[in-house]
Amino acid sequence: AVFEGLLTRRELDVLRHLADGLSNKAIAEALVISDGTVKFHVNGILRKLHVANRAEAVARYLRLLGLRGL
Repeated sequence: AVFEGLLTRRELDVLRHLADGLSNKAIAEALVISDGTVKFHVNGILRKLHVANRAEAVARYLRLLGLRGL
C-alpha cells in the first residue's frame, strides 16, 4: 500500500474513515476506541503526512490512492 511503513495500521483505519467524512466521535464508535484515541491518531497522521489539517490529509490520501490506480 502507498502508506505502508509510514502510517500504522490503526492510523490507516482512522484515515480511511476521515476520507469517508466521519467525525472523531463516529470514527471512535466505528473502531471501538475513545474520542481521545482518535484525536491521538489524527495528530499522528497530520504529523507524518506533513499536513496542517484533516482536509489536507484526506486530499493527500485520495490523491495517492488515485495515483496507485494508474
